[in-house]
Amino acid sequence: MNEKRVSTGIPELDTLLDGGFRRGKIYLVLGEPGTGKTIFALQYLYRALQEGDKALYVAIDEKPGDLVDQAVSLGWDLSAHIERKNLLILDASALIIARVSDVNAKNDLQKIIVELNSHIMKSGATRVVIDPVGPLIHATDSPSKVQDQARMLIASLQKNPEITTLVTSQSLGRSTRGIEEYLVAGTLVLELELANSRFVRTITIEKMRSTALDPAQYLFRICPHRGITMEPPGEIPQ
Repeated sequence: MNEKRVSTGIPELDTLLDGGFRRGKIYLVLGEPGTGKTIFALQYLYRALQEGDKALYVAIDEKPGDLVDQAVSLGWDLSAHIERKNLLILDASALIIARVSDVNAKNDLQKIIVELNSHIMKSGATRVVIDPVGPLIHATDSPSKVQDQARMLIASLQKNPEITTLVTSQSLGRSTRGIEEYLVAGTLVLELELANSRFVRTITIEKMRSTALDPAQYLFRICPHRGITMEPPGEIPQ
């Protein structure tokens, strides 16, 4: 079956993934702070905007202005897309603060999902980013409730087959995996590794449903005007 693919924003990754992400699916980018998760997310949406798609960025830990500034530092001007209403950057931090501070749990995930879907519908977005997704799952709850909430969120985001979603999350380590990793269509892990007395960035394709490839690790760089660029496959320096 020849499924429609949408670009990841990274040409080298698109080549590995038969053209990119499968349309209508959800993908997870994992990594510790400083590994490039937000840059990956911005690059994914910027490519979508260049292709004429509409996009929604749900920002939880960063302010919209900071995201615009970060994009400018890479040579990507988002302001015109925002003015034309092709890009909406939603500051969702207030929703999370209200939910955490509500001892009666009135501001539950269901209300957040309804509001999130309302923003998606109004914006007409076909590409969505949630950065990061962890606070929505409410990790302070019991493990069973966290799993239920993660399933509820993922199921809600997958209702529209035209919307392809990228979510980010902080890595818990290779020996510990969050429930969201089992629910998404693909998982990419960004890491900083020490090699020859210097740090290098790597990306590992850990899981990619309906895509014929073996799990592999690649070096990548973050370059002005290009963002993330992957190195040709080869041995990671020790």
